[in-house]
Amino acid sequence: MQDSADVSRKVMRLRSLAGLALLVVAACAGPLHAAAQADQEPGPQQEPPTASPQPLTVTEQVIHDVLEPLHRGIEERNSGEVLAVFDPQDTPDYARLRDQMRAFLSQYESIRFRYKVLQVTSENDHGSAIAEVDMAATPMDETKMAVQRSAQMSFQLKLGTKGWKLVGFKPSDFFTQ
Repeated sequence: MQDSADVSRKVMRLRSLAGLALLVVAACAGPLHAAAQADQEPGPQQEPPTASPQPLTVTEQVIHDVLEPLHRGIEERNSGEVLAVFDPQDTPDYARLRDQMRAFLSQYESIRFRYKVLQVTSENDHGSAIAEVDMAATPMDETKMAVQRSAQMSFQLKLGTKGWKLVGFKPSDFFTQ
């Protein structure tokens, strides 16, 4: 049997180890807790830097103003959205283009339209964009064949008060039957 002195020493040693373990946990948890709070609540000296927005490049402006709305309008078969990217006053024979786009969009049940911008140039308020364009369209009339077209298209652009607008494109018959 163990005498009471041995038991007392073992209890004291266990208490010492437990106390040491608590000190280690507290020492480690304190900085972790402070770091977690610092991540959650930036202090007055830790305000995040505010970057001023960078102006868009001409390519980004053309994509934002013209090509993305054109893409979305064609895929949603929304003639209003497609025609909104054109400048009616400066687009030659705009009425014919308008009728052609409406007829094209009404013939198809679904249209997939993809583009990849290759080059954008601008001088003053005029510019041009060249893009690889792929289109696949499924007709409403099941007796007609699906359409697939690929072309390198050239878009003529004009910068107006509301951004870049199309004033023409080549090949001009890309959206005809």
